[in-house]
Amino acid sequence: MLNRIRFLAKNHQITSALPFALVMVLLTSACGPNQGNAAREEFGVQTPIIGDRVAAEVNGTLITEMDIEREAALQGITQPGGLLQLTSDDYMRLLHELIDQRLLALEAVKRGLTSDLEAQTRLRIARERILGNVLVERAVADAVTEIAIQRLYEEQSQLVQSGEEIHARHILVDSQEEAIEVRTALTQGANFATLAFERSKDVATRLEGGDLGYFSHAAMIAPFADAAFSLPQGQLSQPVATKYGWHIIKVEGRRKVQTPDLEELRPRIVQFMTFDQIQKLVSDLRENAVIKQFDPQIAPKPAPEQLELPSGE
Repeated sequence: MLNRIRFLAKNHQITSALPFALVMVLLTSACGPNQGNAAREEFGVQTPIIGDRVAAEVNGTLITEMDIEREAALQGITQPGGLLQLTSDDYMRLLHELIDQRLLALEAVKRGLTSDLEAQTRLRIARERILGNVLVERAVADAVTEIAIQRLYEEQSQLVQSGEEIHARHILVDSQEEAIEVRTALTQGANFATLAFERSKDVATRLEGGDLGYFSHAAMIAPFADAAFSLPQGQLSQPVATKYGWHIIKVEGRRKVQTPDLEELRPRIVQFMTFDQIQKLVSDLRENAVIKQFDPQIAPKPAPEQLELPSGE
């Protein structure tokens, strides 16, 4: 149980709000002589919603399969809205955890902890977080639709210019004289990969025979890229000077750049749209809000009579 409490305390993701909702409703309700009855009613003695099924009954309160699925999403076992197999070990483990959580919550109400100042403060903070998270979830769900994803993909695809990538090798040396020596040896039949291993200063590629793989023009500094992209496949460059030294380049292949398909880009598109929507929502709220920030050194403090004390003090 302690491990689960630590898990809940460390994970404040959007989906983390949902499993707390039932507890919040209970603990923020008024307590009185019929605390036990009120708690049972708040936890849902009534029939579950259509499509949901009861997984357990705890002192007259219900835990449903949807409660377990929400908890699975909170703990990262499934994606939000995903299904958990009823026969899985995770299903039974989560069910027992929720039973323990329900027993603790019912006992807290029974002991009158809803009137405790510390409990009320924590509940207020948790309620605020939950409401904010639910608002964000709804806003993201409304914005990140299949139509919106498709539209953004098409817009970005049109902006991507069809280009070319080349596959090249190079040998990097300190001086022009060394570069000329290397080129001469290559024209006389020396193996490029062997010479790169023996002479190249580029520690990142010398063990790979100077192989740079495929790259675009923009991926390399101008003198190197200009020389490489101007070479016919299979030919050697003249010595090329850059800030790193002198290069001899050989082009091994060329290919057209292909635009990735929608499914390949979908995760990045969804991530971008989600963060963009959250940022827009918060920016709009800030723009229309009245916010006053105070210097913590001179912030006004409440008078003693304004401080709310716990009952019984």
